Amino acid sequence: MKSIYHDSQFLTFLEFLINLKFDNNYNWRSGLQTKINAVSLLSNEVKSQYNRAIKAKEEMEIKGSGSGLEYEILLIKFETLLNSVYSLCDNLAFISYRLHPGIKKMFNDQRKNIARHRTNYTEDSEYLDLIDSAVWYEKLHTMRSESTHYLPGFVYHSKNGLGILYRDMEHSDERIEIENIQDYVDNLIAEINDYLEKYGKYHLKRFIDEEHKIFYPCPIPHPEGKGFLAGGRVITYSEYKKKLPGKCQYRDLPCPRKNNCPAYIDKGNQ
Repeated sequence: MKSIYHDSQFLTFLEFLINLKFDNNYNWRSGLQTKINAVSLLSNEVKSQYNRAIKAKEEMEIKGSGSGLEYEILLIKFETLLNSVYSLCDNLAFISYRLHPGIKKMFNDQRKNIARHRTNYTEDSEYLDLIDSAVWYEKLHTMRSESTHYLPGFVYHSKNGLGILYRDMEHSDERIEIENIQDYVDNLIAEINDYLEKYGKYHLKRFIDEEHKIFYPCPIPHPEGKGFLAGGRVITYSEYKKKLPGKCQYRDLPCPRKNNCPAYIDKGNQ
């Protein structure tokens, strides 16, 4: 039973997001889970490709020549990761936009309008503090905007391994130089995970009530071998926090686990 419970504040918020009544909130929940998986998978892809590019660099130094293909693949995967994080941030911002009437829809627009929003929406100050804390987003946004709309970055040999450089940008006068791509990705993922937990904690506290509920399906083998019957239980947020089993909703089904299932035998079900 414990496997269904998340210790993560953010993942817990996603579980209970369905209780917040706005259009397609169920799809937004599953969409966010997919976006998070994408960021995780792509970050691992970048780190694996970084190691391949380092190996190619060492072989090039021995042979005195090489194609540079592994560097180009590293660049493509790195900038794909930037796009994935950007997309995740806009999804998070949109959920918050639906819960905080008046603020901007997009993550970057929310950050750019923090001062104005503080004046107009004082009740949302804690959320605005959260957005303001995402300082890691600024460099990422600049690199992503340049590589998406104009020119890609340049992978180069640095004293610390393989770095990436953005200069002479079309949309910004900034110069961004990252000396070690792998270290940057590790730090970025740590920052994102920290932000997600703060995001989840804030939204749980403000928008999820103790009696909000989620439904967990329980597939029950059909007694005649005709597939499965649809059972399930309901768990309140109060129960979820305590890792309690909730209450069975289909007590008349021939569940083979009814004699030892806490959701079935709990006195609250009688």
